[in-house]
Amino acid sequence: MSRFLNPYLLFYALGSLKREKYKNIFVFIVMSLLVALLASTFFLSNAMKAEYNALVDTYPDIILQNQKAGVDTTVDSAIADRVLLLDGVKSSEARLYGSYDFSRAKKKFTIVGVDMFAPSLFGFVKPLMSKYSLDDGDMLVSRDAQKLLAKNYYKKYFNFVKSDGSLKKMQIKGVFGEGKKLPYKNILLMLKSDLREVFNYRENEARDIAIDVANAELVPSIAVKISQLYPTMKVILKEDLRVKYENLYNLRSGFFLTIFVISLFTFFIIIYDKLSGLNSEKRREIGVLKAIGWRVGDVLNAKLYEGAILSLSAYLTGVVVAFVYVYLLDAPLLKNIFLNNYNLLQDYTIHFSVDYETLALLFFLSVPIYISATVIPSWKIATLDADEVMR
Repeated sequence: MSRFLNPYLLFYALGSLKREKYKNIFVFIVMSLLVALLASTFFLSNAMKAEYNALVDTYPDIILQNQKAGVDTTVDSAIADRVLLLDGVKSSEARLYGSYDFSRAKKKFTIVGVDMFAPSLFGFVKPLMSKYSLDDGDMLVSRDAQKLLAKNYYKKYFNFVKSDGSLKKMQIKGVFGEGKKLPYKNILLMLKSDLREVFNYRENEARDIAIDVANAELVPSIAVKISQLYPTMKVILKEDLRVKYENLYNLRSGFFLTIFVISLFTFFIIIYDKLSGLNSEKRREIGVLKAIGWRVGDVLNAKLYEGAILSLSAYLTGVVVAFVYVYLLDAPLLKNIFLNNYNLLQDYTIHFSVDYETLALLFFLSVPIYISATVIPSWKIATLDADEVMR
């Protein structure tokens, strides 16, 4: 007989679970669903945070945007050359990009302007420019954008509607990416001259100024200098964006907190029911066991096995269901709740990213608590005399 596991008590615990199978099946299903819901939410949250962190890593150290009356507007591209004169600034680029509404498909494209003869501070553009060469009237499209265009009968070109109502025909020169990574969603790349024509940018206008700093420790001081030079403009640091995305998908956000509180409330209703006392049949069962010679330790071990089998199997089932739901089925419905404000990301494919601390938190919030709620009422009864229990 094992020192740590008594097989006879284990078989008795399994039989006890079977005797109240309908009640235990209900508890198992509820616990599994609660664990699956919380685990799915955490899995998706961690995947999104990891993806956004990888995306932020490709951002420039500082982004300078212009505002009028609190609304973002274009910036003078000549500012990029002036900023470059500041000590510590490694590179500065006047970036051109915009959002184009493809009304037929009810989607939006993000169009990025590139310069074939200058390095880009759009992180994902750099490797692409070494593989492709663009001429006037050419564009590169991400794979998911290419599928969307082909579905709407644009296989070799696309007609953009300009601000004056005329059309600009752009040839599809190539397709990049797998359409899975976050920064590649519905992206179109074209020369800056073509982008200016599509969005009616003037020659000296840019969407923002992207700035890279030679020494990361100098970023705050350079940001202060830029703010002093251009007090009406908005200075955005890479690390500020990282914090913003972290806060968007962490437990403190309202969505996660709501799910977490509701799940815990439901679970602790079950725990309260367990702690409120044993029914007369369970009390009589413990009394009989004591009368035939069972010790208090034997009764508690049997109840320990009973609670552990039910709670641990529910926990593992919930985690497996969450894993399948998020990483294999791509989290239908739940993913749309996360991304409902981000049209470009609706087709985003979730990549594996698990926080083992989260799994440990779910474990300790479910399994030990349920086991305790099973053992404590039994201990209160098992410490009484057998005749007192039977009465």
